[in-house]
Amino acid sequence: MNLQQLETDIRDFVRRAYPNLQVRVEPWAEDPTRPAVYFTEAQFASLYPAQRYHYLRHLIPEDYYQRHLSDSEWFELAPGEHPEDLEYPDAELIADITSDVMRCLFGAGIFEALDDVLCPAGTGGPRQPCYGDYRHARAVLRARNFRDDELFDVFHVLMARGGYCDCEILYNAVETSRLKAEYWRARADESEPYDPHAGTSREESP
Repeated sequence: MNLQQLETDIRDFVRRAYPNLQVRVEPWAEDPTRPAVYFTEAQFASLYPAQRYHYLRHLIPEDYYQRHLSDSEWFELAPGEHPEDLEYPDAELIADITSDVMRCLFGAGIFEALDDVLCPAGTGGPRQPCYGDYRHARAVLRARNFRDDELFDVFHVLMARGGYCDCEILYNAVETSRLKAEYWRARADESEPYDPHAGTSREESP
């Protein structure tokens, strides 16, 4: 498949979720036999590269990806960013620090506080939606004196456990939460589970 067709197909796959996303496909400078796909989207400014890739990858059909993109290099950029600006975690380091990071988060009551935001108990106030980012978790962490330079490690530990946004932290990164229990209670009752993302856009400000 030629690069122009790849570009057109990818744009079609992602258009519904990201109508303003720019896609460019060209030979990768380090190995011209492989395609490089550049995605540029303003909404990426508040997301780590791993989050950006996670969201985009799920928009590409698996069979198409395996046939045409399995050897491609992806660069997910906010406007004004360049590939060399992107910061990626050391996977071995993240694995090494995971247990200690999780102990710190449990000890500070981070998950309970995030649950209070997304699924408050009793008369705890109106629940907040999830915007597909970490705006609520970041506020909770800062309120409990986690430094900004620690958040990179914290969020990459949570992503390694399937927590790519505020609600996924409670669904995937921890064993129990009210939000997760509510979901499975609705499934058991054969009713429609609450959608934390309903009516939101990642473009909305916190």
